[in-house]
Amino acid sequence: RTLGFHEPFFYKLVDVLAATMGDVFPEIRTKKKIVQETIQREEEAFNKTLDRGIMLFENEVLGRALFAAAEREEVGAMQTTRAWWGEKPPDEVEMSSARFFRNGKQVGEYTFDELRAGAWRVILSTTPIISGEDAFKLYDTYGFPLDLTELMARERGLTVDKGGFEKLMEEQRARARAAQKKEVISLSQIETTTPTKFVGFDNLAVSAKVLEVVSLKSKVGVQASACSPDSLKAGLQLAVILDTTACYAEMGGQVGDTGELLVAADGSQPQTSPASVNMAALCRTPLQITNTQKSGNTFLHFVEGENLPAIGDEVFLRVKADRRNAIQRHHTVTHLLHWALHEVASKEASQKGSFVGPDKLTFDFNSAPLTPAQVADIEKLVNERILENAGVSWTEVAHADVKNRKDVMQFFGDKYGDTVRVVQIGGGAGKLDGYSMELCGGTHTRATGEIGLFRIVSEAAVAAGVRRIEAVAGLAAYGLANEQLQLIRSIAGKLSSPVLELEKKVEALLAQQKDLEKQVKVAQQREAGNVASNLKAHIATINGIPAIIHNVGGVDGDFLQAVADAIKSQFKGIIVLGGAANGAVALVANVSADFTAKVQAGKIIQAIAPIVGGKGGGKPDNARGGGKDASKLDEALAKAKSLLG
Repeated sequence: RTLGFHEPFFYKLVDVLAATMGDVFPEIRTKKKIVQETIQREEEAFNKTLDRGIMLFENEVLGRALFAAAEREEVGAMQTTRAWWGEKPPDEVEMSSARFFRNGKQVGEYTFDELRAGAWRVILSTTPIISGEDAFKLYDTYGFPLDLTELMARERGLTVDKGGFEKLMEEQRARARAAQKKEVISLSQIETTTPTKFVGFDNLAVSAKVLEVVSLKSKVGVQASACSPDSLKAGLQLAVILDTTACYAEMGGQVGDTGELLVAADGSQPQTSPASVNMAALCRTPLQITNTQKSGNTFLHFVEGENLPAIGDEVFLRVKADRRNAIQRHHTVTHLLHWALHEVASKEASQKGSFVGPDKLTFDFNSAPLTPAQVADIEKLVNERILENAGVSWTEVAHADVKNRKDVMQFFGDKYGDTVRVVQIGGGAGKLDGYSMELCGGTHTRATGEIGLFRIVSEAAVAAGVRRIEAVAGLAAYGLANEQLQLIRSIAGKLSSPVLELEKKVEALLAQQKDLEKQVKVAQQREAGNVASNLKAHIATINGIPAIIHNVGGVDGDFLQAVADAIKSQFKGIIVLGGAANGAVALVANVSADFTAKVQAGKIIQAIAPIVGGKGGGKPDNARGGGKDASKLDEALAKAKSLLG
């Protein structure tokens, strides 16, 4: 800003960077366009942050610091224009000037440009301090960095209450830590020498041997045998470790499986399928597997129920199939979504994270915002690939054989072993010739047709330069489509319109509403004019100031403002009007320019609004407020009269 730059310019230097450094970093040249677009977006976002922060600092924050310093020195101060906090400040946001008083006598009046330049030093002997609360609000709400606040404060001879800022930051961090529900599992006291063998890619049920039964106590896994029997029933999380499992453990964005663990009544190995009636009779009540997680090479099956198995027991595990199938549909369609995103938006759009569950999927990626047309094209392309019913296969290969292949998507922030699993859609099984190929350890459908329907629920920003698509597939997508259809039918029924003609009906109603609003506004202005004429009979002179202070009755704030506007064109003085409608109190104050040196509309509203249980404010010549306690409206208006007396 000091150099006069108000538009993005750093992105223009990418051409120079590519020309000078492209031989050393060839990706700068091959990805020059995406680099330029990313830097330009970041510059535009930062410019908005900078402009908003400067505006707030130069007005509201600076003003509060100066007035707080004046108050400490027992110097009276009065501003003539009020800046606003908010997402969309009104056009008139700058403070124009401030007056200072000692012992009731004015000792100076300066424009805010003069105060920013240091004129406050003539009045104040102490250094004004930007409060920690203001610095934190600039940072937390508006993204304005603390170092910029400190820099601007130093340039104007002010300081920042950094201690207060850090205190608020620590409170925010504490709230964030308290909100985290991530579970940390440590098995420092357990040594399972045999890693869990996972067979869940091809099986949803398996016989297994119990290696350990552990209890999560104070977030540390200890052997169940080390806990008393009573403690195992005291709400502690219990987990069973098996030598073999069909349950997928949570990793790579895919949630862990749930299912059942069946134990023979005598602890022997089940010899028949637990699905049979006879086996069900022989087994104890099944333990419910509520989640599966992984620690090192060990799978933890979190269980609920009585009669835990003993170490060495033979058990039968079965995965909850319908839930696993829903997860697999969402995982395979995530790969399709990634592929379609490259086809429609950009080949440079790369995955930044994902979540795959039974009810939905989310996919994070770096990109500019997608247009509605792009979102529709991606959704259509994915559904077209689902209908093709292409095969989905996977194979394990040496990482060295695929790590340089651009057609096999892999995430370079991840650590891969010597052997990796490639999931491909289309092409021949094991031939690595599919149109979608990714390194992935999750579970998948066998063909795209198993996914069923695919619907994108939303596309939005989750961080600077990072977008998130939320989507559903299979029965979840059917449920969403059915819910939307029922909503459309319900609206059509309420509007007495056939579904196919609903859009025209809504457009007609909106046009009718606009016309009615115009008629209401004309009628309101006419009625406001009538009320304004009648209120002239209520003019009173208070302490030499002409004033109209009146309870207008059952009207809202917009009507009161219209009345005040109608009066002020023919009246020089102070107008304070109140009304109560629909359980809400409205207040409006207007002060002619001839009297703003003595009385400010904003200060009147700030003084009387709390009486009706509300708040408000505004400029010296016009202000509005409101509240909820209509029974105290007359008391609030009486307070307005006393302020003038």
